[in-house]
Amino acid sequence: MENDDLIGPSSEDELEKVEQPTSPEIYIEIAREGIEEMSRPTLSLFWSAVAAGILVSFSFVAKAVLHADVGDMPLGHAIESLGYTIGFILVIFCRLQLFTENTITPVLPAIAAPSSSNFLNMGRVWGISLVANFIGTAIMAWLFMSTPIVTPETLEAMIAISKKVESLSFAESLARGMPSGLLIAALVWMRPSSGNNFLWLVFLMTYVIAVGDFTHVVVGSCEIFLLAWRGDHSLMAMGLDNILPTLLGNVIGGTALFALLAWAQVKNELKDTIRRLRSQR
Repeated sequence: MENDDLIGPSSEDELEKVEQPTSPEIYIEIAREGIEEMSRPTLSLFWSAVAAGILVSFSFVAKAVLHADVGDMPLGHAIESLGYTIGFILVIFCRLQLFTENTITPVLPAIAAPSSSNFLNMGRVWGISLVANFIGTAIMAWLFMSTPIVTPETLEAMIAISKKVESLSFAESLARGMPSGLLIAALVWMRPSSGNNFLWLVFLMTYVIAVGDFTHVVVGSCEIFLLAWRGDHSLMAMGLDNILPTLLGNVIGGTALFALLAWAQVKNELKDTIRRLRSQR
């Protein structure tokens, strides 16, 4: 064996290629995160998800602030959509429990090792994170509506944005929810290989959700709660017409499309990768 074989890659480009995780390694890394989430106590998951619902509501606030200033400009929608990224950056970098991240993270270990306990635990994570996210956004929507926490101009812009979401039909909410679920799942998938660029990836993906007028069940719930606390329509009616189809769309995009496709592309390589990683340890 020659010395070059012992030393390994000689160029920086080759070294970077070696350091980049393969698809099965990414799957294993995200599945490991999912296992950790499924092993967390219920109260820990709950409070983390409540905090996520509170913080992601600032996507709604920031977008409304910009909408009040630039909404009538030719590029107003593109500019105000920049504000939508704020809440997601806060939630993701604080490592809080956002439901749409959970459409892939606990799913990967469950489909890799299918069992009743794994699927029940996945359902537990889903249920806790979704309900607690809604509690957080409901609290913030009440504060926006009932206290001077935002300016009258911002509140007016928030109501205008909410009415636009509320006007979507069941089918429109469902269809526009699928790209959001897909993009958030793709964002989670890219995290292990993104390094220092992850902030920009969060910004880019969530900006696309906003500028594309795609629907996100957690941010959208804050918009619907705002109208409910305002007395425009009943919460149950808007929940069935808007929140439910958006939820279904996010799950279809994040789980049925992305997570299952991720599993399909790595399942034949996964055992060999696990064996290799164990031997390297």
